[in-house]
Amino acid sequence: MAITDVTVHPKEGSFAVIFTDHSGNNISVTLYAAASPGLTSDNAITRARALLATTLQSSQADGARGKDAALLEEELEEGLEDTFPASDPVSVTGSSISAHDPKVGH
Repeated sequence: MAITDVTVHPKEGSFAVIFTDHSGNNISVTLYAAASPGLTSDNAITRARALLATTLQSSQADGARGKDAALLEEELEEGLEDTFPASDPVSVTGSSISAHDPKVGH
């Protein structure tokens, strides 16, 4: 969505910032003065852009974590199948301690 127009509409105790693209689609962000100290019509656009950017980054991070969780679940399932029957379940997290001790045998 390429933004072609931005308007700020003052409301009682808040500002609605509307971002519009060339086809008329829009995204509206309402900023409340109580939650945004120092909010004015002059800085409302900047704060609305920052809120949208933060929200986008957060949703992308959530998506990445969701994929990682699904991958981890799949790896755990494969590990369990490879070790069945076993008394203790397999962990998908690796150890940072090397299995080889260079002091042994010297």
